[in-house]
Amino acid sequence: MGLSIVDPVEWQELFAGLDALLRYAAGDGLKEGVPVVLRPAPRHTPAGYDPERRWLIGHQLFFALLQGVIVGINCYLEASAEDRDGEAAADADAAVRVAAAFMRSSAAAIKFTSDFGPVDYEERIRPAMSPPAVREGFSGLQTRDHSYLVGLFGRLRATAAAHGRGPAGEAFEQFVEATVTAYEAHKFICARFGGDVLPSLRMAAASRGRSTQAGLTALRQLMRARLFALTPEGTLARAAVPTSTLTSERSEC
Repeated sequence: MGLSIVDPVEWQELFAGLDALLRYAAGDGLKEGVPVVLRPAPRHTPAGYDPERRWLIGHQLFFALLQGVIVGINCYLEASAEDRDGEAAADADAAVRVAAAFMRSSAAAIKFTSDFGPVDYEERIRPAMSPPAVREGFSGLQTRDHSYLVGLFGRLRATAAAHGRGPAGEAFEQFVEATVTAYEAHKFICARFGGDVLPSLRMAAASRGRSTQAGLTALRQLMRARLFALTPEGTLARAAVPTSTLTSERSEC
């Protein structure tokens, strides 16, 4: 508990999105993508450690980082609409790298948010996400930010396919890899808190308690659908998606 499941690389990546955005605003092309240099992650449990507070603040951070992903994608789409050469192409390349950096930050934030024991989750967190504390079937995937981001995936796919190879194409592949990392982090946490056996709260509500499908299995389905929506068929980006996510395995933890 504390920062025990966030490794040093993930700790750096937690801040990479903000660093990328600041350098993008300053006109840096982000070719190297080097994150801000920080002190090592703390490895202790502070006095009065509060899993509920970590869960709340971590989710607030996560959704702020999703806003950064959205900003990067929208800047990419706007620059791509101007032309595919010269300054606009370079700006598109830099913008999608910003989106990728924020997506990697969101993956680290998922683990940061959930850095406490399974017992704390079962006894303190899960009840707080169930009636009467919240409505039945509550899920973070119901937020407007997430819905808007998923809606951008189709536009991003079409634009990336039109760009083809080149710097912007390579940056798009980095974004796909970062998106896979975010889903893998979610899968890790889902399994950590019993999702490899139990259905998610949303699944249980939708089925009126009759679902026996594990949340992790449903998350794999969701991941598969999202990545197919994002990656053009026959591209290097589609090939970079792990085959384990493309098997037929709906919902989330």
